[in-house]
Amino acid sequence: MKIDIMSKNYEAKERLTNVIEKKVARLEKFLGKNASCKVLLSQTKDRYKMEVTINADGRFIRSEVESDNMYANVDLCLAKVERQIIKYGDKIKSFKRQSLDELSFFDEIPVFKKNKIVKRKSYELVPMTEEQAMEEMDLVGHDFFVFNNKKTGTVCVLYKREEGDFGIIETK
Repeated sequence: MKIDIMSKNYEAKERLTNVIEKKVARLEKFLGKNASCKVLLSQTKDRYKMEVTINADGRFIRSEVESDNMYANVDLCLAKVERQIIKYGDKIKSFKRQSLDELSFFDEIPVFKKNKIVKRKSYELVPMTEEQAMEEMDLVGHDFFVFNNKKTGTVCVLYKREEGDFGIIETK
């Protein structure tokens, strides 16, 4: 597995990168040698953030944690990744189910309930500006809002980010 470790506003010591590489490499037995992993380490004031994104056969597994200890983040983040591998592993072509008995973070394999759609809504997309979409999203009290961008003519998703700012996903 190819592992890339990047830092943003954080100086990763060699010991930490060795721990990350060793623990992430364990996931290869589930995902195969062709999987790739990107690890982003960052720091804001006294908080340390770790983001792990794994690409396995075109499927993405992502985990993000934040705490006051980067070494603790490694275990927290990889436990989340392992949980996703168990839950969605059958959708990854190279997934090796026989390796599940070698899990690092779980004593036994968790069983997941299959989610289902319980509510459906439909509404007419009205062309509007991004500013109007932000106002509408605020009025309905949601964390996201789907709208037809008046300027580009595309369907967009406006969403609220953790920091309080907004992001937009544009379709093609």
